[in-house]
Amino acid sequence: MPTYANILLRQDDNGAFTTARRARLGFTDGRNEAWLRDLLGDNPDLLPIDEVDPSFAPLAPLCTELSTEAGPVDAVFISPSGRLTLVECKLWRNPEARRKVIAQILDYARAVSGWSYADLQRRVSCATGRKGNVPFEMARELQPDLDEATFVDATARALREGRFLLLIAGDGIREGIASMAELITRNAALGFSFGLVEVALYEFGDQGLIVQPRVVAKTETIERTFVHVQTGDSGALRDITDEGETGDPGESVSVTDERAWWEPLARIGFDDPEQESPSYRVRNHVRVPLPYSGIWLTAFRSMSQGVCGVFLTGRKAELPQVLDRLNEQREQILDELPGGTHERLQGDPDRLGFASYARLDDFTNDDECRVWLAQRLNHFVNAFRPRLKAMAK
Repeated sequence: MPTYANILLRQDDNGAFTTARRARLGFTDGRNEAWLRDLLGDNPDLLPIDEVDPSFAPLAPLCTELSTEAGPVDAVFISPSGRLTLVECKLWRNPEARRKVIAQILDYARAVSGWSYADLQRRVSCATGRKGNVPFEMARELQPDLDEATFVDATARALREGRFLLLIAGDGIREGIASMAELITRNAALGFSFGLVEVALYEFGDQGLIVQPRVVAKTETIERTFVHVQTGDSGALRDITDEGETGDPGESVSVTDERAWWEPLARIGFDDPEQESPSYRVRNHVRVPLPYSGIWLTAFRSMSQGVCGVFLTGRKAELPQVLDRLNEQREQILDELPGGTHERLQGDPDRLGFASYARLDDFTNDDECRVWLAQRLNHFVNAFRPRLKAMAK
């Protein structure tokens, strides 16, 4: 972990300097967690977003103390692209406090990922006392030509996919960084970026205060991807998030190469004119959103397993109840799905899912594989989109 030199203030033209005194949060002049929360809420430019994940910049402050099912978030910001940044302010005094705050901010992310745009708008209005489309109005201050419908759609999609930047800001973030990042990775259930920001304060006596935020740790966007592993007559979904890239062992597959492979599928047209196009995700797969919050289709290609496929999946909170209702029509749905399987979900052997798989060596080239995936995605959209749309209503 790097250390930082003293800060000097030049007072006059004679070359005299004053050395700043490091002021710890929580010990002087009421500078506690609430003080830091309000400071960051009023001055979003203090947060070094470009160093953590520039896709969440610039920041428009939404509110402080945003109420969620998991408790209030200290400070919340949004970008004109509709991406939320959640900030938790903490004083780091012991390892227990570190573990607790990480669990806390993950709980916030899980709670917010279950919201619709209307939920966000309502809760921000409650926190600010302002009426109307406050998230859009705040974002438009940064981008005056922002289109409201486009912003609302982008924000709803980011909420649905858990596309958040989670920041923990505080003082004394110096120890155990590697173990904290590991804890984040083990507990990730959404697609998000994460950063630890140390806020260093320096006092110059009566001459003022310097606030210097520093990024001391960050993670790449964390996503969970599942592949189907077939053993004999049985199969199960297996989490491959922590297995590294999905290429062959020892094979280095760049994100750029993967994105290029999936690009033709991102342009496919569906029979349903309202269906959104697939979006590329790291770890060799694409996601197709469906009109039920927390439910989507995944198409993947696993080089190490030699298999590709399409399956219906979603968040743990929503998927079981959705599958229970869909399985009431299982025979009819399977008649509409080529290659539908009686797949059993990992950890829930009594509940059946829906999937279609093929071996990569069944195809003579990549184009054949992509055509097969596109056809399967279209069949799955035709089968599930109208049913999920009706369920959502």
